[in-house]
Amino acid sequence: MSWRDAAAHWRHDGIALWLLPHAPRQRGEPAAREHLARVLDIAPHALPITRDPQGRPHFIAPLHRLETGWSHSGEALLLALGEDVELGVDVEKLRPRPRAMELARRFYHPDETAWLRSLAGDDARMLAFVRLWCAKEAILKAHGQGISFGLHRFHVRLDDDGARLAWCDPALGRVDDWHLHEWAPHGDYRAALAWHPRGTAWRPAIMSA
Repeated sequence: MSWRDAAAHWRHDGIALWLLPHAPRQRGEPAAREHLARVLDIAPHALPITRDPQGRPHFIAPLHRLETGWSHSGEALLLALGEDVELGVDVEKLRPRPRAMELARRFYHPDETAWLRSLAGDDARMLAFVRLWCAKEAILKAHGQGISFGLHRFHVRLDDDGARLAWCDPALGRVDDWHLHEWAPHGDYRAALAWHPRGTAWRPAIMSA
């Protein structure tokens, strides 16, 4: 059976996603590898996965057309698997964040900070802050540079239709090439998946195995 036919919790544009249990303060890679191995019918130690200079996992030959990513928070691990795309995922457990607005002012795009400030009540601002964080983390993981790229160099807009990339620095590629999905995968968690077709944005070189 192909991985495309395997049961998944969600699918978006051919990308399969699973929400897996996670032991707090443990690495996510062992559980991610075990699940990928089961889906791809390969022994976990034999999965052809390497990491680029930023630490991002990638499949290499003979599975080089596949792409994966995972994220964990609290007791949840979010895992994604796609083909011919660059992807990133993030999951965050909801918890009090008393410094949310301070962090937004320091690191978010000014339009995002202004929108957060316009919301009524600390709870609404905290939830929106986390939703933005998930979306921005997922985009930067898909891009391959991580937070060092700069959270202020692109603008994510949240509305009734979900999340979308409204503007970005040209180093991220074209806005229209990016796809973004943000949702609540489980009770007190938020998650995001970002992806674009492979080859439409700059990416770092992958280290050889």
